Amino acid sequence: MADRDLALERRQARQEETRRLRSLEREAAARARVRVAARTTPPERVVLRLGPTNSGKTHDAIEFLVAQAERGLSGTYAAPLRMLAREVYERLCARLPRERVGLVTGEERINPEADVVSCTAESARTGGDVLVIDEAHWLADPDRGHAWTRLLLSGSHRYIHVAAAPEAGAILRTALAQAGHLEIVQHSRFAELTHAPAMSPGTIPACSAVVAFSRRAVLALHRELIDHGRSATVLYGAMPPGARREQIQRLVTGEVEVIVTTDVIGHGANLPLRAVAFAETGKFDGKERRRLRLWEAAQISGRAGRRGFASGEGLVAAYASGIPGFSPDAGLVRAAVAVGNGAPSGLSITKAHLRPDWGELGDPTPAEIPHALNGWRKAARREASAHPWLRPAPIDTLLTMWQVARASVRAHATVDAPWPGDGTTVWRLMTLPVDADGAFPEIASAVLTDRSLRRMLCPESVISRMSLDEAERHAAIMRDLSSAGRSFGVVGGVDHEESSAGEEAASRRIVELVARREPLANASLCVSCGRPCAPWFQRCDDCHRARFDWYDDDDPFVW
Repeated sequence: MADRDLALERRQARQEETRRLRSLEREAAARARVRVAARTTPPERVVLRLGPTNSGKTHDAIEFLVAQAERGLSGTYAAPLRMLAREVYERLCARLPRERVGLVTGEERINPEADVVSCTAESARTGGDVLVIDEAHWLADPDRGHAWTRLLLSGSHRYIHVAAAPEAGAILRTALAQAGHLEIVQHSRFAELTHAPAMSPGTIPACSAVVAFSRRAVLALHRELIDHGRSATVLYGAMPPGARREQIQRLVTGEVEVIVTTDVIGHGANLPLRAVAFAETGKFDGKERRRLRLWEAAQISGRAGRRGFASGEGLVAAYASGIPGFSPDAGLVRAAVAVGNGAPSGLSITKAHLRPDWGELGDPTPAEIPHALNGWRKAARREASAHPWLRPAPIDTLLTMWQVARASVRAHATVDAPWPGDGTTVWRLMTLPVDADGAFPEIASAVLTDRSLRRMLCPESVISRMSLDEAERHAAIMRDLSSAGRSFGVVGGVDHEESSAGEEAASRRIVELVARREPLANASLCVSCGRPCAPWFQRCDDCHRARFDWYDDDDPFVW
C-alpha cells in the first residue's frame, strides 16, 4: 500500500509540475504583441518603378538619389545582396565625394554614418531624405521579406523610389497606399533577349556565364572549360565577398572569357555578359531538388546583354556539357527568354511577410523565447485578417537558432530553465546574419559564457597554404566571427579587426588559387569503374544500377 501511495504522489507531483510549466508557457505567449508599422509622416512623393531586368528601373532610381545628394540631401539605397550593395557603393563613390558615401551590410561597414549609404535591406536606416528600395518583390520571401516590408511601411523619408518586378505591382501599391503622391513608372527592357542554339565549352562566346546550382557543379564545369583551352573563373555563394568581386573584375577586364556561376547573378549583379548558358535547370532549394520556376530562369536569363556594358546582344541558351548528369531543359530556357522579353511569368506576389522585433515579444527570458514566438505568430495570424496582404513569416529558422544557442550552453528546454545570459542577448544571437550550422554554436557559447575562440584564428602563413575548400571554410568562420563582433564587440577574445583580417587573408588565398588558370577540382570519376560521372554522385549510372537494381518493385521482399 505504501508503495502504491508513493507512486500516486509522484504521479500527482509530475502532473502538477506539467500544469505549472504549461501555465508559464501560456503566460509567455500571452505577452507577445503584433505591431503593423505605419509611417507617422507620409512621404511627399513615392515613385514605383516596375519592369523586368535590364529595363533601367534601378539606374533611374539611383540617378534620382545622386541628384538629391548633390543638393545636400541624405539618402539610403537598400539592396537584396551584399554584392549589389557593394557595386552601388562604388558607383556612388564615383559620383559623389567618397567621404559622403558609406556601405553597411552584414559583413562590411565603411563610413556607416555617411550622408548617403548603400546597404542590404536588413541594414537600411529608416530615416532620411531619400530612400531607394531595390528588388522590392523580395517582400514575399519567407526568410527575408520582412526587411522590405519594414522599409515600405515604417520610417520617415521625403522621397521614396521603389524598383520591382511587374508582378509585385499590386501588392506594392497596397503597401504604399498612404503615400501623399504615388507615381507608377512602367519600364521596358532596353534590348530583347535572343534564344540561341545550345552552346558548348568550345562554342560559348567570350563574356559569357555558364549557370549551375551547386559548388560542385560549378567547379566541374570550370574544369571542363579549362580542359578545352578556355580561360574561366567561378562565382558561388561560399566565396567571400572580396573573392567574388575579384572574379567579377576578371571578367569585366577581359582577363577571362567565361564565368561559371550559381544563381548569385540572378538578383542585380551587373556583368558585361554577351550570353547566359544554362548547364542545369534544376536546383536544390534547401528542402528538395526541383525544376527552376519560370520566373527564376527568366531572372537569370535577363543578366545577358546588360545596358551600359559593351556586351552586345543578350544570348540565352542551354549548355551542352560533356560531363554526365547535366541535362538542361531547352523548353524552359526558351520560355524564360520569352518572359524576359515581356511574356507573362506566371508569378503571383500577393503577400508581404512580417517578423517580430524584440519589443513585440514581451521581454521574455531566454527559456521563454520559443513560447513568445509562438504567441506572436498566433497574434500575427489574427492581425493578418485585418491586413489580407500581410503574412507572418515562418519562425522555424529563429527556433533553430535558439535550439543551437541552448545546446551551446547546455541549458534545459523547459520554460523556466536558467541560462547564462538574458533574453535580449539571446535574441541578438538568434538574429545574427549567420547560419546555424557554421560557427554559430561556438559564437553563442562565447557570447554567453566568455568561452575563448582564439583557437579559430590561423596565422597568414597557414592560410597561404590552404586548399580551396579549407580557405572557403576558414573565410566563412571568420565572416561569422566578424558579424558577431559588429554586434557584440570582442567575442571569445577575438575582435572584429582580427576576424576581418582572417577573412581577407582567406579571400586572397582563394583569389590566388582561382587565378592559376588550372582546374579547381578533380574530374568526377566513378569510384567503381573509374569512368566520368556526375559531380554530385559517387558512381556512374551503370554502376549504380548494377549495385541497386535488385531493389525494385518486382522484389517480393520489398514492401
